[in-house]
Amino acid sequence: MKRILLSIVAVCSVITINAQVDTLTEFFTGTPTIYSVGAAQGGGYVSGNNGYGDISKFQRFDAAHGISGNGMITDVLLSMPIIVDAGGTFKVQVVDFSGAALGTILAEETITIASVDTALTAFSIAEGSVIYNVAVALTTPVAITSTSDLAIGVLLPTTAGDTVALINNTDLDFADAATHTFEQWSNGSVNYIGDPNNWNLGIAFGIYPVASFGNIGILEHSLEANVYPNPASTVLNVNTSSAVTSISILSLDGKVLSTTNMNGTSTSVDVSTLTAGVYFYEIVAEDGNVIRNTFVKK
Repeated sequence: MKRILLSIVAVCSVITINAQVDTLTEFFTGTPTIYSVGAAQGGGYVSGNNGYGDISKFQRFDAAHGISGNGMITDVLLSMPIIVDAGGTFKVQVVDFSGAALGTILAEETITIASVDTALTAFSIAEGSVIYNVAVALTTPVAITSTSDLAIGVLLPTTAGDTVALINNTDLDFADAATHTFEQWSNGSVNYIGDPNNWNLGIAFGIYPVASFGNIGILEHSLEANVYPNPASTVLNVNTSSAVTSISILSLDGKVLSTTNMNGTSTSVDVSTLTAGVYFYEIVAEDGNVIRNTFVKK
């Protein structure tokens, strides 16, 4: 049984951007904060590394929280305001949870702690001051249906000296923590944050999948595209299977930021002036077919 001394660490102010996006954030309401573990328990964080040797932190997404139809999960956004880097990494996973247990790993990405810029946690998106500073593009997007049940979360770093902690909301802000917010203990068991025998907290973690419902993120008809690198820092390269007339860059709320005319099957788009974050690219072929998918600007 875990017993903790709770202390609240101040979180930097946020900037709210009103946007209609398919970012699954509806569980994250109330006041963002961090809960730390008392010295008697070895120190650390409820939402990250701590003296108990927790392996991972997960948020559950299903028909009750976030998944409303068929589509693709293309990215995972994280709010990670606390890091200590001794040269290690952490992993982001999308895992099948349909058996009420961690099942098949559907996607996994490894992130260096050094790449996390905690200064960016003042940037927020979408529904209700949701903060993120880590944008993870899934190499293989995960197909979902209205009945999908997924665990999406962070495998904590194990290198000595490394620490990461996700943001969480304040106790009682998330009523379903006993069924939708959980962690793996050092023995590999799944334990819910809201369980009275665990932390007994009504919180959610700052884990936000980008879910494209409908046809977004799925190749339409015969048009295929190779868009790279992803993440991109200065240039987005585009190669297509048939002639294309244009490629546009859009913000997550659908605003067109730039359009590059094409007359062929390859081009490069300058993205150097974009602010770090997640964007859509939209490719329009001569025959009218369209591909829209996401990329990360780093």
